[in-house]
Amino acid sequence: MALTGLLSLLGAQPWLQRHLRNLNAPNARATLTIHSDHQPLYLSALWQLRQRPVVVIAPRLDDARRLHDQLLAYLGDAAPVFLLPEPEVLPFERLSVDSRTGNQRLAALASLAAAREAGDDAPPPLVVASVSSALRLTIPPALALGRHPSAGNGGAWAKGSRIPSLDDTLAAWVQLGYRREPQVETPGSFSLRGGILDVFPPNADLPYRIELWDDEIDTIRRFDPETQRSISDAESLSVIAAGEQLTDLCDPAVFDQRRSRIDLSPCSGPS
Repeated sequence: MALTGLLSLLGAQPWLQRHLRNLNAPNARATLTIHSDHQPLYLSALWQLRQRPVVVIAPRLDDARRLHDQLLAYLGDAAPVFLLPEPEVLPFERLSVDSRTGNQRLAALASLAAAREAGDDAPPPLVVASVSSALRLTIPPALALGRHPSAGNGGAWAKGSRIPSLDDTLAAWVQLGYRREPQVETPGSFSLRGGILDVFPPNADLPYRIELWDDEIDTIRRFDPETQRSISDAESLSVIAAGEQLTDLCDPAVFDQRRSRIDLSPCSGPS
């Protein structure tokens, strides 16, 4: 059960109202000292009252995880509260990032990218990150939302819309980090059987089944990945990126330019 009743009581406090007025001023920089035990309550009230995207930076990953869980206790599990964890491997290191960590990062990044365009149509995200995670380079907002240059629908799918080229769309999904599987069971995978297209975005609780009538989307349903049975209908879905290391979408000129800046003189040649 969410503790949202406490947020309205805190929001009525004069000191918090003054703090909000300071934050609303142009080029605002408001400083407020909050005891660590009260920070989750304050951040929850601040996010609820301002209704703007909020990014909270914690010193370490353990602090970010704990704060994320505490915010969910106040705002409820359905609130758009995201954790942006830091992967334990370096970029392009020959080790795979834990799938749960990767999915959490992609969901948080996509929520921030979508908030730039949604305006007042959707509740803004509340993202918690560690210092190390916040400093990590990542993909551009358009790619985070699944907007591949060759995908005509720009990552958004809706009933009644048309797909210009299914082959181009599936090729774009592969470049966005998705895996083609015989059966969709885990996030970041898709399958195609005749006119039925299944996909499991990293930010979704359940996979989606898209039934096509020629090049038109006839129905969209959520289904259970274990039983493969439909659970509920959906009007639309957003297919965000399924990976951050999208080497196929890297600009070769930019890559060569940055690679030329690396000093390889201390490195030894092949033995």
